[in-house]
Amino acid sequence: MQNIDWNYEVQRRQEALMRDLSSLLAIPSVKDLSTSGPDAPLGTESARALRYVLDLAQQHGLQVVNHEGIVGFAAYGGEDGRYDAKGTADGGKPEDYIAVLSHVDVVPATGDWTSPPFAPEIRDGRLYARGAVDDKGPTIAALYGLLIVKELGLPLRHQVRLIIGTDEETGMNCMEAYNRYEHPPLAGFTPDADFPIVHAEKGQVNTRMTLRFGTDHEGHSASKSGAALNLRAFRSGTAANMVPDAAEAIVDGSRETLDALAAAFNAHCADRVLEGGYEVTESGEIILRMKGKSAHGMVPEHGNNAGLRLLEFLSAHAFTGLDARFIRGAVDLLAADTAGEALGIASRDEATGALTVNVGLLQYDPDAQEGYFHLNIRFPSCTTGEQIVDTLSARMAPYGFELSPPIIKPSHLVPADHPMIRALQNIYTEQTGEEATLLSTGGGTYACKLPNCVAFGPLFPGELDTAHQPDESIGIDSLLKSATIYARAIYELANLDYSAPVERGTPS
Repeated sequence: MQNIDWNYEVQRRQEALMRDLSSLLAIPSVKDLSTSGPDAPLGTESARALRYVLDLAQQHGLQVVNHEGIVGFAAYGGEDGRYDAKGTADGGKPEDYIAVLSHVDVVPATGDWTSPPFAPEIRDGRLYARGAVDDKGPTIAALYGLLIVKELGLPLRHQVRLIIGTDEETGMNCMEAYNRYEHPPLAGFTPDADFPIVHAEKGQVNTRMTLRFGTDHEGHSASKSGAALNLRAFRSGTAANMVPDAAEAIVDGSRETLDALAAAFNAHCADRVLEGGYEVTESGEIILRMKGKSAHGMVPEHGNNAGLRLLEFLSAHAFTGLDARFIRGAVDLLAADTAGEALGIASRDEATGALTVNVGLLQYDPDAQEGYFHLNIRFPSCTTGEQIVDTLSARMAPYGFELSPPIIKPSHLVPADHPMIRALQNIYTEQTGEEATLLSTGGGTYACKLPNCVAFGPLFPGELDTAHQPDESIGIDSLLKSATIYARAIYELANLDYSAPVERGTPS
């Protein structure tokens, strides 16, 4: 390896890096299908964020490709610097490449923020904005790592592609589009998790347990007549992979019962140190509101699910029929734990840890004739998504819930003896002085969508993870340190020999 002061190369570009990152963070790139169009399938702001990064890369002399406004990449290097997609016109072998996978979509900016979530602000050495750590900050850090390699004129055996997606947070359909157009890489990493190296990811099951109106689970006509209280609506959550931090229930009944409900709610919140409030509408209904604590869906135990807390309160009061079935299903099957014990799906193994369940969306809507709970389940490699789905279906059937067709993502593993793993371990240890242990995660990153890919940073051991939370932020020193590591990793991975152990198949 050439003797390069990677730290110096990043430091002298710090001002430009921070300027470009701030501009990207100002784009509110939350998925919004109401603004979708031919070149913006996930909404105008998501497409704008993608174009911003690709335009920036092109201005610095990188080749750029934009597929359908949903995914694109910036490419540099290789034997002849060409870009070849699948099925080249001359039938020749497509260019081998190393992938760096990142995303510019963000989750909704819910909760109370100290500063506006899309107005980046630096305070006490940290940059605050939605996407600062997940994943816009690391995206720009990786881009600058690639630009350093280019501007130094370093020779590369393999092309490098910085792949930019716009749907990582809500299904990764952008990577499905990428795989339709492009052949897989030799290897790669995504700067969207933790250092040192996340080589194993849990699988995921995303599904809804739905209660249909009209008939109860025995086929009898379902009536809400005679109930002391009626649940007119229930809403909680904005994204399946976030712990909901707010919930709202609309209830009607006699004035006497609603007064008693309001008094009980105040006492319940005070007794359990919960933040809640209520208001009485002009039509005589009461609106109960509960606040919880948001967290990433891969660690639901770090949050406090406002929807489930509110349903726990309602379960102690006089609801009947489908109202009661909806409430009871939540309390019996979901509220007590995040490990899936009540659902009968709890499991764990040494490599990937324990199964987790996040109830990210909770809704009860008489107008739509249904109530549902969206389950984001992350499971270890000792079980399968199909086994989980079978157990769920049997467990919820007595409550009258149906399971919607699930989306199953299998677990993902890159072996410890893969040449990329060894190279990244050496790079991390030499740059930080710390041991490069191999990690697993419950998070679903882009690494699972391409073969021989791992998650690599940006969070260093012991750092606060604020992804998906109010006041999301990243330490500026850590951001620059990440860029240093990414620059060196891009250079070394692009010159590595992958001929022996690499499998060029489909993603795991």
